[in-house]
Formats: sequence, C-alpha cells, structure tokens
Amino acid sequence: AVASLLELINHSQSLALVIEDKHRRYQSSDNNPLSGRLQMVSVPPIYPVLHRAIEEHTDFFQSRVLWSQLDTEQREQHVSCVDLFYRLHCLAPSASICEDIICQALLHKDKAIRLEALHRFTVLWHLTRETQCSRTMSLSRSFDSLCVVVDSLTSADGSISAAAQCWLVRALSLNDVIRILEPILLLLLHPSTQRCSIQSVKQNLTADREALWAELESGPEPQKPEEALPASRSESEGTEEDEVKEEEEEDAESEHTESADTSGAPVSTENSSSGSAPPSSVEEGGLLNGLRRVESEHTQASDSLSSEEEEDFELEAMARSRLLKQEREKREAIDSLFRHVLLYPAAAGGWRRLLQGLALLDSLLRSSPECHLVDALCCTSLDTSSAAHLNLVSNLLQRHQQAQDGRCFYGCLLSPTSSPSAPPSLLVELLVSLCLQILRSHYPSYLSLTPLDLQGNMEVQVKSVTVLTRIVKQLCFTVRGQECSKATLESIHRLLTCCKVQQYALLSLSASMYVSQKAADKGASKGAELLDEAGGLSEESLVNLGVGGGSQEQCPLQIELLKLLQALIVLEYHVWPGGVASAVSGTSGQPGDPRESSPASTPLAREWQTAVLFQQSIKAAQYVQSHPITAQGMFVSAAARALQPQYGYAMHPHWVSLLCSSLPYLGRSLGIIVSPLISQICKNMDDLVKLHEHEGGKANHKENIAPDYPLTLLEGLTTITHYCLLDNKKSLVACDPVDVRNARNAVLEALPQMLSSMALLWGVVVRDEFQRRASDSGHSSKHASTSVYFKSSKILRQRILQFLLPLTGHYGVQLMASVGVVWSSRKSKRRHKNQVLPVASEARLVVVELIKSLHTLNIETVLHLVKEVVKRPHQIKGEQKATLVDIPMLQFSYAYVQISAAALQENVAPLLSLLRESVQLNLAPPGHFLLLILNDFVNRLPNLDSKKDSKDLQEVTQRILETVGGIAGSSLEQTSWLSRSLEVKVQPQVCVEAEEPDDILAPLLDMVYRSDEKEKAVPLISRLLYYVFPYLKNHAYNMPSFAAGAQLLSSLSGYACTKRAWKKEVFELFMDPLFFTMDASCAHWKSIIDHLLTHEKTMFKDLMGMQSSSLKLFPSADQKPMLLKRQAFAMFSGELDQYHLYLPLIQRLTETLKMNSSPAVSAQMFLMFRVLLLRISSQHLTSLWPIMVTELIRIFARLEKSLQPEKDVSLTKVVRGALDKNGPVNFSNAELDMYLSACKFLDTSLAFPPEKMPLFQYRWAFVPEVDVSRYSGPENTLIEGEQECTQHVVRVLEGIQQRYGALNGLTEESSTDNLEFPLLTQSSLSSITQLLPFLRTLCCSFQAPPPSGQPAAHFAVAEYPAASSHIVLSRLEGIIENEFLDSMES
Repeated sequence: AVASLLELINHSQSLALVIEDKHRRYQSSDNNPLSGRLQMVSVPPIYPVLHRAIEEHTDFFQSRVLWSQLDTEQREQHVSCVDLFYRLHCLAPSASICEDIICQALLHKDKAIRLEALHRFTVLWHLTRETQCSRTMSLSRSFDSLCVVVDSLTSADGSISAAAQCWLVRALSLNDVIRILEPILLLLLHPSTQRCSIQSVKQNLTADREALWAELESGPEPQKPEEALPASRSESEGTEEDEVKEEEEEDAESEHTESADTSGAPVSTENSSSGSAPPSSVEEGGLLNGLRRVESEHTQASDSLSSEEEEDFELEAMARSRLLKQEREKREAIDSLFRHVLLYPAAAGGWRRLLQGLALLDSLLRSSPECHLVDALCCTSLDTSSAAHLNLVSNLLQRHQQAQDGRCFYGCLLSPTSSPSAPPSLLVELLVSLCLQILRSHYPSYLSLTPLDLQGNMEVQVKSVTVLTRIVKQLCFTVRGQECSKATLESIHRLLTCCKVQQYALLSLSASMYVSQKAADKGASKGAELLDEAGGLSEESLVNLGVGGGSQEQCPLQIELLKLLQALIVLEYHVWPGGVASAVSGTSGQPGDPRESSPASTPLAREWQTAVLFQQSIKAAQYVQSHPITAQGMFVSAAARALQPQYGYAMHPHWVSLLCSSLPYLGRSLGIIVSPLISQICKNMDDLVKLHEHEGGKANHKENIAPDYPLTLLEGLTTITHYCLLDNKKSLVACDPVDVRNARNAVLEALPQMLSSMALLWGVVVRDEFQRRASDSGHSSKHASTSVYFKSSKILRQRILQFLLPLTGHYGVQLMASVGVVWSSRKSKRRHKNQVLPVASEARLVVVELIKSLHTLNIETVLHLVKEVVKRPHQIKGEQKATLVDIPMLQFSYAYVQISAAALQENVAPLLSLLRESVQLNLAPPGHFLLLILNDFVNRLPNLDSKKDSKDLQEVTQRILETVGGIAGSSLEQTSWLSRSLEVKVQPQVCVEAEEPDDILAPLLDMVYRSDEKEKAVPLISRLLYYVFPYLKNHAYNMPSFAAGAQLLSSLSGYACTKRAWKKEVFELFMDPLFFTMDASCAHWKSIIDHLLTHEKTMFKDLMGMQSSSLKLFPSADQKPMLLKRQAFAMFSGELDQYHLYLPLIQRLTETLKMNSSPAVSAQMFLMFRVLLLRISSQHLTSLWPIMVTELIRIFARLEKSLQPEKDVSLTKVVRGALDKNGPVNFSNAELDMYLSACKFLDTSLAFPPEKMPLFQYRWAFVPEVDVSRYSGPENTLIEGEQECTQHVVRVLEGIQQRYGALNGLTEESSTDNLEFPLLTQSSLSSITQLLPFLRTLCCSFQAPPPSGQPAAHFAVAEYPAASSHIVLSRLEGIIENEFLDSMES
C-alpha cells in the first residue's frame, strides 16, 4: 500500500511538472503550435491541492515507522523498508524531513539509542547503494545525515567512535568513497564560496581606468566622466543581471529535470548582483581621486618647467626616478607573493560551509585506518555517468573553475574544449586542489567586512592546510611501504606537480611571513609613498591582510604550513626516483618543462650540471619547477630569516622543529641553512640572557615568549650541531658525504659563537645556584628574583652539558680553539696596575667553570688540547683579520690550572709538555710572558719528587729565558761591525706587557734551581741581562723599555747569588751622567742601588770616599756636585739608620766640601742634609746639627748681604730715588738653586713631626715667634746701645721687599696653595721673589694669635704641628725622590 501510494505521488509530481512547464512556456507566446487544436491532457491522480494538503496537514512524509523497522529483529523486512524510506526521502517536499528523523536518533542523549541509530544507518547505507547509484530513477537524493556519522568518528565515547569506525572501514572496502564525499563536496563547492584570481580582478580594474582615460581625453566637458560613469555602470549591471536571470532559470530547469535535489541549487540573483557591485563603486571613487591627483601633478610639473629652476627640478626628478625604480623592484618582489591569491567576490558567509566541510574531511582522514581513505581517493574518479547524484557536484566544480579563469560563475557552462583548465579527475586531485584554493582565498580589500568574517576565513585557511597535511602524511605512509609500485610514485609525483602543492605552500608561507614583518615594521618608506602617488594597482593592495594582529594573527596558519612543508619534504624524498639529488639534476622534470636539460654523458658532467642547477634554484626569488622544496631559494631564505624577532617568537619553536626533523632531507642545502640558523639561535639566546642580566628578567617585548623558549632553542641547536658533526648511524635516510662535510665545516665555523652562548647560559646557571645556596644557608634574606625563562636552572645545566659532552671526543681541538676565541672576546674592561699575574674577569671565569664541568675533559686532556691549539692555532673565518687564539689559549690554561691546582700534582708532565712545545713556536711576545706565568705556577707545587721532572723544568725555564732574551734583543743593534756591544735601535718602541714576568722571574729561578744549584742560574741571568742593559743605558726614546728593564733588574738583584751577573754594569750605570734622567722608575733604582750596597760590604764606604780620590768620573766643574748627589741617593735608597755607623765619615765629607764650596755643591749638600733627616734617627743626628745649622746661617747671611743696598741708608729714612740705584739683583741659576735648596732644608726641619725629632732648637734664629709690634708687656724698651734681634727670614723678606718693592704686585705668582708643611714643592726658581709667599707664611705661622680686638695678619698661616705625621713624612719622601730626577726635556 505504501509503495503504491508513493508511486502515485511520484507520477502526480511528474505530470504536474510537465503541465506547469508547458503552461509557463506557451502562456505568453503568440505562436503557440497547439493553438486552436484539441489537446489531451493527463490529469495527475492526486491533484496538486490534495498533494499540498498531504504535505502541510499530515505527517505522511514524517513517517517514523519505516525507520523503526530497521532494527535487528525484523531483518527480513529491511530491503523493502529501506526502499520505501529512500523513495519517501526523494519525494518529500524537503530533504530535511527524513534527515531529521535520522539525525534525532543519531544525536540522542541515550547512548543505546545512538548505537542503535548507527546500526540502522549502516543498514540504510548499504541497502541504498545500488538504488542511489542507478540513473533509472527520476529522483535522487543523498543522506546528509552522513555528516553526523562522520562526526561520530571523533566522538569521545569509545563505543560510538568504534561503531562509526566499523561503518567507515566497510564502506571504504565497498568503494563508497564518492558517496561519503558527496555531501562534503557540496559544502566545499557551494556557490557562496566562489572565487576569482587576483590577476583577473586587477585586469578588470586596470581596463576600467584605461577606458576612463580615453573618455576624458575625447570628451569636451571635464565634468562629464563623473556624471556619466555611474549611469553607464548601472546600465551595464542591469543588462548583465537580466542575462544572469535568464541563464539561471534555464540552468535550474534543466537541473531540476534531472534531479529533484534542490539543496545545492545556485544562490539567487540578488546575491550575484550584490557581489559584483561593490568593486565598481569603490573603484569609481578611487579612480576619480587618482585622476585629480595626477592632473594636479601634471600642472605642477608644467609650472616648474617654465620657471628658472629647471636644472634643480631635473636633478630632483632624477633622484625621484631612481627612488621610484628601487621601490618598484621592491614592490614587484612583494607582489610576486600575492599573485597566487584568489579573491572572494562577496562576503556572503561562505566560510562557515567551508569550515564545516573541512572539519568533516579532517574527521574522515583522522579516522581512516592504514590510509584506506587516501588509497581510495587515489584510485577513484569523479564519474558522473555512473551516479546521477554527482551531476550537481560536477556542475559546481566546472563553475568554480570557470570563475577562477575570469568568467562568470552563473549562466551557461563553457564547453570543455574552450575552458583553459580542466577540472581534476581523481578525487585526491580534487580534494588537494580544493584545499589549495581555499588556502589561497582571501577577501578583497574593497569589501567592508566584519572581524568575524576575517577570523572565519583565517580558520578556514588553517583547516585546509590541516586537511592537506593529513593527505600528504598518508601519502608518505603509502610510499614508504615496500610494495609501493613505480606507477604509484609517478601518480603521486604527477599529483604534486599538477596541483602545484609545494609552490602554493611556499608562496603562502612567504606571504604570511611578510604580513607578520609588515605589522612589526610599521611606517611606509619615502619610496613607497612616491610609488603610491605615481598610481598603479598592486596585488598586495587588493588583498585584505587582516585587522593588524601581526605575527600572532598569522601564527596558526604558519604553524600548519610548517607541518605541511615537513610532510612534503619527506614525500618528495620518497617520490622522486633516486632521491632528491636526482630531482635537482633535472632528470625527473616533466617532459614539457622548459627547465629540463638533456642528461649529461659522464658522471663528472652530471655532477657539474647538478651543481649548476642547484645554484640557480637556491638563488632564485621565485619557485623553480622540478626542484624539491629543500633546493628552493624561497624555502632557504625563509628558514634563514624565520628566527628573527620581527616574525614572532611564537613561531620559533615550530621552525626549529621543522628544520630539525628535515635535516636528513636537506641535501645540498644543509650547510646553507644551518649556518644562519645557528647564528640566529645564538643571537636570540644571548639577547634573552642580556635582557635577564640588565633588567632583572623584566621583559620589554610586546609579544609574550614561552617560558621554555631558551630550552627549545638549546635543544634545537643540539640536534642540528650533533647531526652535522657526529655520525648518524640511526638515520634511515642516506646522506651524501659531501653535503655532510660542507655542513660540518659550516657548523665548526659557528662553534665559537655557540660556545659563547653556552658560556652566557652557564653564567646564568652558576649565579642561580649561588643564589640558591646563599638562600638555603641563611646568608640572604630572600632569594633573588630570577627570570621566568631561567627558573629551571637544573634542566638548563643538563641541556648545556648534553650539547657539549658529545663534541669533546672528536672535536676537542676545535672546541678548545673556540674557547680561545671566546676568551679573547671577553676582555676585562679595566686592567689593574701593579698586577703581577693576570686575574681573569668574571666572564672569563665562567668559561673556565664550563670547561671544568665537562667530565670527559680532565686536566691532562685539557692541557693536551691546549698544546695542540697553540701548535696550530685555528684561524677563525668570517673576519677581515684572522684571529689567532694561541695567547688566549695560554691565558685560559693558566686560569684553568689555577682553579684545578689540587689535581696539578699528578699532571706535571702534561703542563711541562705544553710549556716545552709552546716555547718552540714563533709566538707573539705576550705569549712568552704568559709562559713565564705558567712556569711560575708550576713552581707553586710541592717539591717535585721526580728528578726527571726537575730537570725538565730547568730545561723549560732555560728555553723560556732564551726566548724572552731574544724578544728583548729584537730592538737592539751592534754599535760597530766587530763590537759585541749593543744599543737600542732608533725607532718607536712598543710598550710590551713586561711588568708581569719582571716581578716573578727572580722568585721563579729561586724555586727552579734549588739551594745547591743556584750557580746554574747565573749564566742564564747574564745572557738575559746582556739584552736588558742596552735599554737601561738609553734614556732618550725608550722609557717604557727602560722602566721594564729597571723592574726586572730590581727583582733579580734582590738575590745575592746573582750579583756577578749585574754588579759591574749597575755601578757603571750609577756613575753615568744621565743616570737621573728618568721618570717613575726611581723606585726600582732605589731597590737596585740598595741591593748593590747591601751585597757588597765595602761599596758604601768606597762611595763616600770618592770625593777625595783622584778618579775623574765627571767634568771637573760637575765632579763634586754629581758625586754628592749620588752619595745622597745611596743613603736615600737605604732603610732607617742603615748607615748611622758611617756618620763620622759623612761628617768629614761635609766639612771637606765646606772649604771651597760652590753654589752647586751647597745645593746638593742641603739635599744630603734632608736625606739625613729622613734616614737617620734624631738620637744619632745630634752631632751633625751644628754643621747643618751653621751652613744654613751662612747661606741666609749671603742672601741678606746680596739684598742689602749699596749705600748704608737707614731703613727709616729710605728715599724714593734709592730704589732706582738699588734695583733688583740678578742671581745666577746655580745661586737660585742653592737658595731654594737651603729654604727647602729649613722647610723640612720645621715640618718634621715633633715625635720623630725634638723641637727644632734653632728655630728662633730663623723664624719670629713673637710679634714685637703687638707686645704690650713690661720691659718693652731696648737698652741703649743694644740692637734688636731680627730673624733671618725677616731680614731676607725685608731685603726682597726693598729691592723688589715696585714688583710686589707681580710677586704673588708662586703663592703657597696648600698651607701645610712642607710648604715648598717647586723644583726650581726663576726669580728670588718666588720665595716671598714661603717667607711671609713662615713669619706668621709660629707667632701667638693676636689679642682680641686687634686685627689679625692678612697673610696665610700654615698649620703646625700637622694633624698627621705619616702624611707629612710621605710627602717629604715623595718631594725628595722627585728632587733627584732630572727633567726628561733637558
């Protein structure tokens, strides 16, 4: 009964359609062929009115009886029930009526009902296979409830997903793949998702511009285009809309006759017309604005050309043209990234259907076991002849292809021969093409869109790449099987080539990276602004690139694209016969590929051809056909730039993952990619560490960085480095040894940079551990704040060691050479003076701690590696000047041995071996001095038990001294042809860092040569000093070398056993007239002279007796003062009371010199007196005071007499004219020096601290202690005939004032600045008036303060006694030391 009723309904619907068609066709026609004739019309058994009543007022079509009959108890009725249910579904007024019954059961809350519904759907699915695929039925509908079943494949309920899985496996085994995909394809091919190529849009817009220009040039009225354009546009749109309506009606009628399924019918004409209108309206305004702008520019140009500044305008125009050319090239490169883009003509919300269809497809691919779905896709074609319900899919597919070719989506279909591109035949090609089209699809910039539309399209693109990645991965699984045939490989290769999968993936990735960079680099350049002013459409300007989210917005798409590229790289390796290498050689190109070249005849020629083709591909800015992804310049360029901050930190881990997993497949590109990648990884880690150190971990990045970011980079760096440097026996992919060797060289060049980054990270680990220990021990109140990136310091330590430990086996020498480079780059900011041994900075100590933590490198191994590096210092490439790491290596080894001193006793032999090998090399001078430091450290060890070690140590020491002597002799030359005497070459002297070995050489020799072997060291020292003494004899232009030699000699002369090597030469130097011509080396010479006088018992006595000997050491006039100066320096070089036993000898010497003393002798005698005050205690100096005071009084009396007037004129009756006769006195330089020396002796005597020497008993004779003019006590009047006692200082002061009274205003030049004893610090006088400030201060300093009410003296007063006696003595010491030195200028 049900079957009969359904037949009647089917027959009635068919007759009703025919009657309606005839009525519509001939209703408005005048030439009706049946007009005026008798017609027989078949009346439907069920009238349309009754049919509508059944649809609207009954539940006939919603019959649940047939669905309920599909249970397990009534299996004999399944065939008839399925047949009737399918007929009911096809005849229902809406496809959703029966679908609702199925979906409600599939989505029921009760799990049992859902499982039962899945079983019933499976029965319905299998029993409608023949019926649905038959073309005999007038109606044909699919079950869209299939989408719910596909969703069940990924259900969280295991039983539901298992049941759906069983259905899918069985359906695929019965070749139902096209039935499964049909509703999904209808979603993906919906008319609302139509798209056109960006080139066709650009051509249409450009054509509109050209037509508008032509109309402007031909029209007489300038306002005509603005008025005429909208009218012409609307007319053309109206005509096009009418055509679209007619074609659509015809198309819909023909389709409806074939199939009653209206779910996939085209959208209304309103949508199509609205979709094409916005571009024209927007471009209309843009064109008019552009026209006005260009017209104004033409006007300005004509005005300027007619002006007088024509030449300036031409120069400006040339610069503008050059800038425009550069910007056009840049714009061309950018536009090439967007030429693959497809544009949606309207924002009709089609992305929701695409997202749904892609989600279903993703569920199918995820649930397809063992790639059955992909296998079915690869062998199934879209054959419309076998299934009537595929006609709509084929029709939509052709229309989409037609729209992409630049034609209208609606209307009549073109014939296959007239279409430029044919739709794909296999289902896998269809799905891959659809995914790529969706990936390439964007909204145009001229549409007004909501953020939801833009976000939806981004999600659709991401999902399309996900589906594409799953397809490619399952293809990889297929080709990896051993049973994969050559035909399968060729078909997959053809699929990749025809669909341009790799090309579109790389273009999409490059475009997305450009969008990220553009968001980071805001602001257009001047050239870009000029190019915009010049007009012209660019592909980039037509694409809506999003709301400006930058790298974060593009991140999901880029992540999926990287996964796709990773799968494609693996697939390419397996698909191309012979691997990727053969693909590069061009042997696997398509027959019609213009890049294909004829195969070479010989292996060498083939290798050359492969290399040339690879270089062409790797340098190309565009995609090159017939080359794998790893050989594409686009991929290599993207990989080299990917880890830069402007592309987003969130993408860095994904790029590292892609490149690490693709290492075996990179081939020739391996070395090209890893070098910039390693450099950028190290730079990013360094920046993060420096940010942590300088800002306390407070990141100032606009983008959030994952906490495990440094660990991710470090793990990636480890993977890359170990793959290139270590043997990869576990790798399943065979690699070309040449490619691996090139990559190994690139990694080794970057090893110093990697080690520097490891040291920075290690510094973070060390500081964190120190802070934790301090916090645990209670020394710190709270734990210091640590950056979130370095919280897990233990894991970071482990990862650093995992990176370095495997490299120590095969690449120990390279690793140690890298240590030298890092050591050299971490120089200390300041160098401490008087630093005997080099103290490593904190940054360098971190490097030492890092190497010490490598348990595979013990001290013996490290010393051996250092020796190898010093023997053959690796030159680090990439710099203009090659960096030698021999000296930094020795510095490192010293610091390393210093930290590892406990283990040094057992490793003396390796250290001696390092020294022995290093001495034989041609090192720079600092290297040999560092060898001295290392040698000194060996001597810090306990006694060497082995005689062999002691002998080896002496041998090494001897060679080192010989080498250092050779360095010293390099700036010397012979005085004459046959003479062995040497002198310093007349050339600029380089100040070498010699102070370190100078101070340690003597202790070194003392420890190397034991007590019974001291004599062996004397010949060594003699040979060394043979090259040192010429520097000490020359004072002209080698003061740095002079100072270094004096320091060395001072150190060596401290040992009495060495005096034979230097005694004679030192005495000759001491008696040299230029001996005191030096600068700061006086301290060393004090030690040298002291050692000379100490080691030779009679030397001081002989020196004191030289004044009475007949030996002529100096010119006659200078003999006595020069000898006296050296005798004073000899006493000055000694200690306190060292020579007090020789005071009688010194007293006789002074008495002898007093008999016929010259001013020069007197000056030097007062210098000796001052030395005696410092070097002889007060109790021993009593007998000399009368002699010293008598001499001082004699000199002051001489000065007073020189200042007296020629006529004895009373001081109270001085007439004005007397000053003219008795003017200034001209003193010789020798006299001025004598008077200055006498005043300095008085100054020293007054300044001496009272506790060091009793109060100067003769002070009253020289300085006034009472102001007589202010004294008001008894006995104020002088006895008649007695003269008033006037001190010597007062007399000299009055004499100078009388003689130089008119110059008083000019005598304040040398006023005493620091009013503390000692007052006199100048070394010479140019006029006697320079003593005025000193004399005035003495006159006022020792008087009692004036009574209250009386004015104080207006002259300065010096403080006595001084607050600190130690400061006074040190000042006296320094002044006297400088007194001995002669000026270098003289």
